[in-house]
Amino acid sequence: MKTVTESTKEKRAYIIAMIGAVICFIGDNLLGAYIPAADFGNRLMCISFSYDWANVNPYIFAAAGACGIISLLMMFAGFYGIHLRMKKADSALAKPFLLSAFIFVAAGTLYHNVFAISAYAYNRLTVLGFEDAKGFALELFNVFIIVSLPAAIGYAAMTILMFISAFKGEILQKKLCWINPLVFMMVCILLSKLLPQTAFVNGVFGFGQQSIGLFIVFLVMYNAKLPADQ
Repeated sequence: MKTVTESTKEKRAYIIAMIGAVICFIGDNLLGAYIPAADFGNRLMCISFSYDWANVNPYIFAAAGACGIISLLMMFAGFYGIHLRMKKADSALAKPFLLSAFIFVAAGTLYHNVFAISAYAYNRLTVLGFEDAKGFALELFNVFIIVSLPAAIGYAAMTILMFISAFKGEILQKKLCWINPLVFMMVCILLSKLLPQTAFVNGVFGFGQQSIGLFIVFLVMYNAKLPADQ
């Protein structure tokens, strides 16, 4: 029987994760490719809520939520691939990294669905003539988004641990330690602020910032050899 090597497992994991990142981007844009409403509500928490949500098929938001769940589960394969790299380098960060990634994925699926459900609620209540559809959608979002706070904590921990491991030359050459999803997210955030506020910009650089950053990281990891092998 042909044995699958650790290197092959890692490569396959990145392929699955890249497909997951594409699905995540699609789901993000089903929610985010609309004109953002500056006066919708809490600008700190709900910067991308849109009045346009009331004018589309509400099942779009159900599809967005499903994309979020499927994509995050698939992207966990990529995090596992990075974990395998850390293990091969005997890194003490391997287990903490995988735990942080698990927390991010587990809570992140909830985050996607809180946003999708809030959009769905705003759409249906507006169509049904509910007087304060906007207020209810914001309240729903603000109450339940707190539950998904571990997603942000897990993501921050995961990206920091990845940077440290890369800086130590365990998973990438030290000069490539800046290859990190958080770096690419910050670039997207900057572009979303500098470019005109359109549906395209909001969808790609606002909502799609995380999926873009992770896709680039998985692509780099797929093509990069371990520093010890170079």
